[in-house]
Amino acid sequence: MISRDIAVVDWQPDHWIRMVRGPQGSGGDASGGWLVLICDDGDRIVHAVLRGAPRPDLVGQPVGDLAARRREHGAARVVCLEQGALRRILARGEGRLDFQMDYVQQVLTLVEAFRSERGAGLRLEPSSPPGPLPPFAWLQFLFDRLWPDDTAIILHVVDEARGELWTSLLLRKRAGDLDLLTTDLHLGDEGLRAGSWRADRTRMLGAVARRVARPFLAATFTLDGWRAWRQGEQGVAALRRTGQLELDPLPRRFAVPLHLVGALSRLRPR
Repeated sequence: MISRDIAVVDWQPDHWIRMVRGPQGSGGDASGGWLVLICDDGDRIVHAVLRGAPRPDLVGQPVGDLAARRREHGAARVVCLEQGALRRILARGEGRLDFQMDYVQQVLTLVEAFRSERGAGLRLEPSSPPGPLPPFAWLQFLFDRLWPDDTAIILHVVDEARGELWTSLLLRKRAGDLDLLTTDLHLGDEGLRAGSWRADRTRMLGAVARRVARPFLAATFTLDGWRAWRQGEQGVAALRRTGQLELDPLPRRFAVPLHLVGALSRLRPR
């Protein structure tokens, strides 16, 4: 699924940070992101990180109600870990890892180790979905069937107010594995021009075809559209109707489910 020799090149750190942290909430307020709390046996905070930044002002406070903490800080999720839980999780996960495992399989193994502490040393708000993780073999099967070799998946998010790219991601699959992870920087002068991105997408996709691989799936969001999608406020179909998302090329295997979801959403009672 992920090549052992994957190339991570022309990586724009700000694009990656924005991708991971997510956009600010509507109106420009710094909402969303994760609040991570480490607590002692007495349920007092010994370390806190909000959206990647330390929060020493929370140290020494009782953890309290996680839902209240989430509302207070405008976080998308609160993760509360007991100090000893991390040691148990890593010991359990490392005991199941094998150097021959695919990178994704290794991640799934570690995630399963974290999930084993749910309700004990690990508390989440909102809680994670119940039930086991899908087997790696299922994910590998879908990966092989849904994404053909020698093609690329492209994502751009455009901050129209500033006239610049907010984040970007280019992925290539070759010989059955993800073998290239890069950003718009990899295209150099042929990268997407944010100021005229709607008219410029066709030219940019041609550059991807020449320099990376044939585009298989390409999505360009406005920053507002990306925010609405990440926060679950609008679906893909609605964003395409309002021009906040350009999704082309869109393989038929993905287009049919998207159209069905959009049709069903319009049938909901209002």
